[in-house]
Formats: sequence, structure tokens, C-alpha cells
Amino acid sequence: MNRGAPGVNDKRILISGGGIAGLTLAIELKRHGFDPHVIEREPGLRTEGYMMDFFGTGWDVAERMGLLPRLRAVRYPIDALEFVDEQGQVYMHMPIERMRHALDEKYVYLRRQDLERILAARAREVGVVPHYGCALAALTDRGDAVHACFEDGSEEDFALVVGADGVHSRVRELTFGEERPLARFLGFYVAAFHIARNGLPVNRAATIYEEPDRLSMVYPLDENWLDATFVIRHGEIGHLPHGERLAFLRERFRGAGWITQDALAACPEDASVFFDSVTQIVMPQWHRGRAALIGDACGCLTLLAGQGSHMAMAGSYVLAQELARQADHAAAFAAYQNALKPSVDKKQKGAARSAPLFVPKPSSWPWLRRLTIKLIFSRPLIDLVLVSFGSKSVLAGRR
Repeated sequence: MNRGAPGVNDKRILISGGGIAGLTLAIELKRHGFDPHVIEREPGLRTEGYMMDFFGTGWDVAERMGLLPRLRAVRYPIDALEFVDEQGQVYMHMPIERMRHALDEKYVYLRRQDLERILAARAREVGVVPHYGCALAALTDRGDAVHACFEDGSEEDFALVVGADGVHSRVRELTFGEERPLARFLGFYVAAFHIARNGLPVNRAATIYEEPDRLSMVYPLDENWLDATFVIRHGEIGHLPHGERLAFLRERFRGAGWITQDALAACPEDASVFFDSVTQIVMPQWHRGRAALIGDACGCLTLLAGQGSHMAMAGSYVLAQELARQADHAAAFAAYQNALKPSVDKKQKGAARSAPLFVPKPSSWPWLRRLTIKLIFSRPLIDLVLVSFGSKSVLAGRR
């Protein structure tokens, strides 16, 4: 990689964002002999988020990083995926083992914070210690280095800066401008929170209940705690402060069936509730000058497409690899984008097309939707479904 300004270590790279993308990149950069510095606005590892299926591209990257034993060690008392009606009667039951078998056992069920915790532990082992509670105030690309100013008043120079700071990326804002022109809102909001079980009738299954314009999923974490994920179809409302989120959800799910309202009532008023719009970030270019973006900061897929963590890890892996291979950072950035962007674009377009079907509409026919759900998760069709959802790694054949 070409050298930066005199006195600036050309291996010194600032990574804004200590989540899945940023930690993966830091680990891989360290492996290739770089000096990554990770900052994270949050005071520590996140506890918010929702459950995800981990396979395909994510599994491929994790295997290359030697993380599979730690991923396989994650265990939740979840044996099946179930869909229920308003009375809680199950109309679709799929054993998780069917999913594992279809993916040749290359599959785990875990929360985003589990993956982040595993990556953070590996980062510490290789000598990367994220600086939590630290955020960017300004960036100046001087052509031969990047000058970073932080909110605590400190300033430092780096050879490169990478925005791994999510859909509302600060690096993207400072480098490319405001978010709105790049955002594609898909018409939904998602919320997630923890609640005490307190007798709620949730068995060993990730259980989904849906009705027009809204969906709820509740699943067990252990004997005493449950996680809940809610999705609503709604017009764009912008940022919703933490203190208003629970009241907003209770109002929007008023009258909902199954245990939806009981789950919301069980959520403490001071609970940490994850809440965000289902919004893609669509950009023609993922890099500018000495700054590059990875993960949701440049190619957010949303939960409608799934695989956001998978593609974030893949992007981090490829970017580190290209920075090690190429003599020039601009060539490395271009090679990274050329390798990943076509796959991201395809997945984003697919999610946007299928978005209207994610949650039933008032005009949906419940009997037809339930029949479709049964077919999708049936033994004969599950392999085809998984192929469409990315069971094959986008890094297949890349070494």
C-alpha cells in the first residue's frame, strides 16, 4: 500500500464502528500486518438486537477465521420454528434440525450480540482493543493521510479510515454527505427487546404470529428470559427517541392477537428497546479518497434480505485481503468494491421486490398465506428456499 504523509504509519488504519463489520476487519487487518484502531460510539458491546440464522457466506468467513467452535458453542433452547394463529394454535412447525440438515450442519441460530461478543474476544486475543465511548467529530482527507478529530477534542492522523458504523454511518456522513439521498425505506420498522418469561406460553420454538401490517416473534433465551422481535408496516417517521419507543409499539399493536400485547405489557418502562426503520443504503461508490465503507454503512440489506452480518464479514475479509495484496489503497478499494457490490446490489433489489410480501396486508388471504408458509418450510422445498437466501458463499473459490 502506498505510503501516507511523512510521520504517518502507512499501516495505521482507523475503523469507526466496533460491531460485526468493524471487528472482523480489525482482526483480518491485524493478521495481514496492519495497525487497526477501532473506535465505537457505544460505551461497550451492544445488548440490543434480534436472533438470526447464520450460514452461507457468514459461515465461510467464520471458518476462515477459526471461529466455528465458538459459534457452535452458542446454545438456546430452540428446537423449531413455528407459526401460530391468534389463539396460539400452531399451523406450521419446522424442526431446526431440518435447516441444519439442508445446510450440511453448517448452521447456527444466534443473536447479533453473540457474534459481536465472539469477534470482540478474538480481537483482544490478536491485540486489538476497541476504544468504546469514542466518536468522530470531523475528518479531513489531506491526500496523503486522513486527519481525524474526535468528540472528546483529541486529534490523530491515519493512513486510511474505514466506516464500519452501520446504516447511520458517521464516516459516510462526513465523507459523502447526508443519509437521505442514499436511503431506500422499505416501509417497515423493527423493534426488539428482552422480557421475563413470567408464565408466557412460549415453548422451545421461535414462534411467529402475523396479522395485517404487523408481525411478532417471541423465542426463549433460557428458563427465565424471552426475546421479542416486532415488525410493523408504517409510513416513515424518522428517529424515535428511546423514551417513546415502548409507548409507540403498544399503540401500534393494540388489539393484536396471540401473546403480543402481554409481551409488550411485560416489557419494563426503562427497558432498552432496539428500534429502527427497515432501510437500505444504496450507493454507486463505496469509497472516496482515503476513506472506504463496509457492511451496512454502504450496502445495508435489512432483515428482509437477511445476511447483513454475512455480507459485512465478507466485505471486511475482502477489504483486508485487497489492502494486503495491492500496492495502492485506491486499487485495493476498487477491487474490494468490484468483488462484493454485484452481490449486494442483487440482494438489495430482491429484498425491495419482495418487501410488500414480508408482512400480510389487509387484502391478503390468510388461508393462502398460511398454505404458502407451509410449502416454503416443507422438507421438499427447503433446499430451494435456502439457495435463494444465500446458502452458497459469495466468497466461494476466493483464496
